[in-house]
Amino acid sequence: MLQALLNYFSPYTVLKDVSRGTVDEKVEAYRYNYEMRSCLLAYIRRWLWTGAFALLLTTFFDSQSPHDGAFHIFDLLAAAPALFASFAVCGVIFLAYAYVFLSCNEVPTIERRHPARVEVARRDRGRGDRATAP
Repeated sequence: MLQALLNYFSPYTVLKDVSRGTVDEKVEAYRYNYEMRSCLLAYIRRWLWTGAFALLLTTFFDSQSPHDGAFHIFDLLAAAPALFASFAVCGVIFLAYAYVFLSCNEVPTIERRHPARVEVARRDRGRGDRATAP
């Protein structure tokens, strides 16, 4: 049951990890994630709907509380969905950022690095340091 909930709310079973493997494997995983980014919209929608439902439960349980200054079971019942709603807001923000990042960056950031240029710059910098040394 817990695994089913994790699969329902988390896109990590669909998307690939870009931080592991060789450079070619990272580029391939990034391209795969770029092509599969549309699934993030379904996960955003799920988090939005469950977060909205949690807010409705929060307002319902809060309205049932007598508000006399004492702690009642309805206060606890209102706090639990409110906590889930705050997690839902974080989930929506995180997934929306991932979707926008993947949509705006078709070319993997790994391919933007130019190792040959870095090596030439290091070599040139090394020569300049030797030339100024006494």
